Amino acid sequence: MLDKETLDQWLTEFSARGYLTTAEIRVLEQEDEQDPDAGLIVVDLSGAKTITYLQPITGGQGEWKVTMEAREATIELGAAELVNLGHEVVVLGSLLCFLESKSKILLAQAG
Repeated sequence: MLDKETLDQWLTEFSARGYLTTAEIRVLEQEDEQDPDAGLIVVDLSGAKTITYLQPITGGQGEWKVTMEAREATIELGAAELVNLGHEVVVLGSLLCFLESKSKILLAQAG
């Protein structure tokens, strides 16, 4: 259901909405034998230097979650860098809402 092709299409549609960010957003294929349709979207936040990814909540009703893994080192940001990171997090939140909306529509069509 949520294969790489579908998620790539959704990211293209999201990008076409004009959200500006310097974060790199890409889809990875997950090798999850228990849930082969589990998508994984990786976001490289430019100032955070942390692994951040979005994935559907297993068994959920189209909900997604974002995971930000711990960093090994402290980061220090100037004013402009902090504003940029804040903007990237806002875009990340918008992407999460977008993915949930698309997932719920997909579930409704399948049911």
